[in-house]
Amino acid sequence: MLSPEAFIDELWAYARTIPMGEHPWFKGIIEHRWTKEQIVQGEIQHYLRIRGNAIFFSHIAIAAAEQRQYGLMNVLLENIVEELTGPKSHMDICLQLIEEGGISQAEADQAEPAPGTMACIEMINGFCARHSAIEGMATLAFTEAQQGGPGGVAEKLYKELREYYGFSEYAAENYRVHAVEDQGHGGRQIDALREWATTEEWQAKIRHAVKLGLTAFTLEWDGHVQAMTGKREWWPGAAPSLDLKLPKVRFA
Repeated sequence: MLSPEAFIDELWAYARTIPMGEHPWFKGIIEHRWTKEQIVQGEIQHYLRIRGNAIFFSHIAIAAAEQRQYGLMNVLLENIVEELTGPKSHMDICLQLIEEGGISQAEADQAEPAPGTMACIEMINGFCARHSAIEGMATLAFTEAQQGGPGGVAEKLYKELREYYGFSEYAAENYRVHAVEDQGHGGRQIDALREWATTEEWQAKIRHAVKLGLTAFTLEWDGHVQAMTGKREWWPGAAPSLDLKLPKVRFA
C-alpha cells in the first residue's frame, strides 16, 4: 500500500497523461484555432452537461448523509454553495456566453448532446448514484484542481476569450469564476482523498473513481469539439496512460 502522499502523487501522474490544458477544446482557444461561432457551439455542450450538476451533487450529498460522513458534507457544501446557489448559478453564467452568441436558453435546451457529452453525463451521474460520497468527490477533484488558480486553464481561457476573441466580461464570466473557485474546490477534495487513502481497499476505490472522472470530463471536452466540427473524434491524451493491471494469459 502506498502512503497517502505517494498515492496522491500517483493520481497526479495519471492526470498528467490527459492534461486538461492540452485538450483540443482548450488548446484550440488558447492558440486561436477556433472561431467565435465554434466556441459558442462548444459552450452549448458545456451547458448541456453543467445543467445536471445538481443531480450528481445530490447523489454525493445523499451518500454522505446516509454514511454519516459529516466532514465530507462540509467539503461538498462549499461546492454546492458556490456552484448552485446565489444570484447566479454556474449554469446561469455558462448561458451568458451562449446568449451573447445569439442562442436562447430554450434553443440550448433543445440542442442534441454530442456523443462525448452524452458519455460524460451518464458516466458521472451513474457513478455518483451508485458509489460512496468520497468516490463521487474523487471524480471531480483533479479536473477542478487543473482548471482553477493562477495559471490554470480557466484563467488562460478567460484572457483569450476577452482579449483575442472579444467576448464581453458578461459572456466570459464563467471562466473568471472557475479560475477563482475551482482551485479551492479541487484542493479541498484532494485533501479529503488524502485522508481516506489509508487502506488498500480505499486506495483502489479512489483510484478507480479518479480515473473514471478524468476520462468522463475528457469525453465532455471531446463533445465540445465534436459539436464544433461535426466529426466523431476522440482525443487520445498527451502521454501513454493504459498501465492496466491485467492477469497474464497462459495457454496450457
